[in-house]
Amino acid sequence: MELYQLRYFVAAAESGSVSRAATRCHITQPSLSQQLKKLEEYLGVRLLDRLGRGVALTDAGKALLPRARRLLSDARDTEANIKREADGGHGSLVIGAIPTLAPYLLPPALKKVRASNAHCEVSVREDLTENLVEALEDNEIDCALVSTPLENELLEVEVIGEEELLLALPPAGATKVSTAVTLGELRNLPTIRLEGTHCLGRQIQGFCSTRRLAPRVVCRTTQLSTIIELVSLGVGVSIIPEMAAAADRSHRCRYVRLRPAAPSREIAVAWRQGRTRPLAAVRFVESVAANLRLGVHSFVENGLRRSRDS
Repeated sequence: MELYQLRYFVAAAESGSVSRAATRCHITQPSLSQQLKKLEEYLGVRLLDRLGRGVALTDAGKALLPRARRLLSDARDTEANIKREADGGHGSLVIGAIPTLAPYLLPPALKKVRASNAHCEVSVREDLTENLVEALEDNEIDCALVSTPLENELLEVEVIGEEELLLALPPAGATKVSTAVTLGELRNLPTIRLEGTHCLGRQIQGFCSTRRLAPRVVCRTTQLSTIIELVSLGVGVSIIPEMAAAADRSHRCRYVRLRPAAPSREIAVAWRQGRTRPLAAVRFVESVAANLRLGVHSFVENGLRRSRDS
C-alpha cells in the first residue's frame, strides 16, 4: 500500500468521481483507476462501487476513508517537521573530545548550541584519541575534538586552532624563575610529566626529544588538574596547555613561556568520511573555533602579566 494510492482513493471518495479525482491529482483517469484497483487487491476488499460516471463508498471504503485522511495528514506533518527540525539542528548530538581539551572547550560551545537548539539532546564522550577514532569509525559519535597529528583514511581532520604550551611554576620564591624559561634552565628543574597515554603527553615528549632535552622527571600523572595542584605545592614544574592555565582560577601557579621556540599544539575536529554532518555538530564546531580565536589566546598576555606581578 502506497501513500499515493491512498491520496487517489481520498480524492475519488471526496469528489464522487474517478475523472474528477484524476483531474485533482494531475494524473490520467486510466492510471488512477489502475492504482485504485491495486489498492483494493492489496487490501482484499472493494472500496468503491463504480456507478456509471460516479463512485460510491462501500462499507470497507467508509472504514478506510478516515484512516487514509489521518495517514496522509501524518505524512504531510512528518515531511514538514523533518525539514524544519533538520534546518533547526534538532535531534541528538554526540561529541567526543580528548581529556586535555574537553573541560576547556566543550562547556561554552555546548551552552551556545543548547541556547539556539533547546530540543537538541547532547551527549559528551571524553576519551583518548585512539578510542575516539574507533568511535568515529563505528559512527558512535558525530565528531571529535582532537590534537594533530591524526592520520586515518576513514576520517576528515580539520585544524580549527592552535595554542601555546606554557611552563607552570610554583608560587614566586619557590623557584628562581622570572617571566620566561630557556630550554637550558628547564633541564635543571624537577618536572611533573603527563603520561604518554595522552597525545599531549606524547607531544611534549616529542618536543623535548627533538631539542635533546631530558628533564628531571619527579612525578608522572594522567590528569592536568593533578599536575597543576602538584606544581602549586612546589613539587616541580610542568608543561601544560595555554587553556588549562587560563582555567586555573586559584592563582597559586605562575605560567611563563619557554624560550626559544615555545612548543604549541594544533586543535582539530575529526569527522567520519562519507557521513552527512549534523547541523548541531557544525554549529558546535563553529562555536569552538570562534572561542579559540577570541578567548584562549587573550590569556597569554593577561596571565603572563599576572606572573610578572607576583
